[in-house]
Amino acid sequence: MPNNKERILAVSRQLFLHHGYNGISIRKIASKARLTTGAIYFHFKNKRDIYETICLEALDMLTGKFRAVMGKKERIPHKLISTFDSYLSFYYNTRDYYNILMEYKAEYDAEGEGGKEDITRKMKELLTIVMETIQRGIDGGDFRETNPMLLALFLAAVGEGMLQYKKIGLLSSMKIEDREFRKFIADVIGRGIEKGR
Repeated sequence: MPNNKERILAVSRQLFLHHGYNGISIRKIASKARLTTGAIYFHFKNKRDIYETICLEALDMLTGKFRAVMGKKERIPHKLISTFDSYLSFYYNTRDYYNILMEYKAEYDAEGEGGKEDITRKMKELLTIVMETIQRGIDGGDFRETNPMLLALFLAAVGEGMLQYKKIGLLSSMKIEDREFRKFIADVIGRGIEKGR
């Protein structure tokens, strides 16, 4: 049986998904979790703290997927393109977390700028994994000289954009399958950064 903190997070994930960040209150969370508001405040400072905790969990999951999938690949170029596999796995296997993390970008700032540091740090950690892989590819002669940080940001933007298009149904309406998109991106990126192509 989950403890109160786990129950609060589980209920909050569902409420955030159905009502958005601005559509729920601490009272609503407490009611659905069958707890008092005091029990909520025992574990979390406020609604923003709950939301941030869920976003951090999502980023930890995505970071874990990056490390696991990249760890299975031998060649640096394959490690790099495997980031798309991680994004796809995150999208398909942890859809609630994916949706909440994407909503974070849309609604989280409604209460002001404070409290984003941990989420920003986790996002940087994710990009750092990709940047380090790119740098190893440059050092090892697999990739031409390029800016690892900008390339990591580019890949993250493409991966995230692909998932947003999947979410709204654009890729399926255009009859573009995941593996076709992945192969295309691998080809485009490979021809752009691999030596001798």
